[in-house]
Amino acid sequence: MRKKNQLFILLLCLALSVTGCGGRGKGNGATLTMTFLDTGKSDCIVIEAGESVVVNDAADADDAEAICAFLDERGKTRIAYLILSHFDKDHIGSAAELISRYEVGCVLMPDYEEDSEAYLALMLSLQETGTESRRLRSAYTFSLEEMEFYVDAPRESVYENDNNYSLITCVTNGKTRFLLMGDAKKVRTEEFLSSDEAKRRYDLIKMPHHGNYTKNLETLFETAKPCYAVLTADPERLRVEEETVSLLETYGCATYYTDEGTVTAVSDGETVRVSQP
Repeated sequence: MRKKNQLFILLLCLALSVTGCGGRGKGNGATLTMTFLDTGKSDCIVIEAGESVVVNDAADADDAEAICAFLDERGKTRIAYLILSHFDKDHIGSAAELISRYEVGCVLMPDYEEDSEAYLALMLSLQETGTESRRLRSAYTFSLEEMEFYVDAPRESVYENDNNYSLITCVTNGKTRFLLMGDAKKVRTEEFLSSDEAKRRYDLIKMPHHGNYTKNLETLFETAKPCYAVLTADPERLRVEEETVSLLETYGCATYYTDEGTVTAVSDGETVRVSQP
């Protein structure tokens, strides 16, 4: 019996090495590239859905040139959606610059105000360029080149911790799914767990708040069962908690830290491949 079990495990590992991670639903053969830029303890994720571009968060103000250089190298002149998970400076720092330098179709953001230089710059850039923006009070969905985006909005109007205003973004390309948790803390994660999207499996999760741990992440992982996890962290990894590392090890996630370099995930609608220099 032991030999049969060992043979089964060997065959399973060989199958995964050939096919990659995937197999969640119907494939469509389109290509999605999701790039987690190395901007330290901040978030900037560039999503290329075919020829269309979505930018999820805009890192710090001093990351603007690096973000723009990446987009320019890819020949991108338009951002279909700029999704700002919440208004902390390490998520919206370069937003005003992106809105000024590129044609932005729509900016999605949570519905609250912030008294900060980065937030005021964002509001001014929206006004000066006439860029459309939406403050989300409920879930928002859109499609780009047959790829589906679901943006989960905060349920409450006021939170004690600003991170709980985070928009949580789910991206589906054929059989493959990605979950971007922003800086969601325990309260916000609990809200998301009540949604239908939390009851799906995900190939890759961008871990919340640079590696902070909340116990209800275990509930999320029981369903999501991700193959890959990405943490946006600086070299010291001060926010990466031991419980987070243990959780990722328990679920056998291949884990990538952006302080080691830009992380790129590519989906062909059937499988996901993740690489890092």
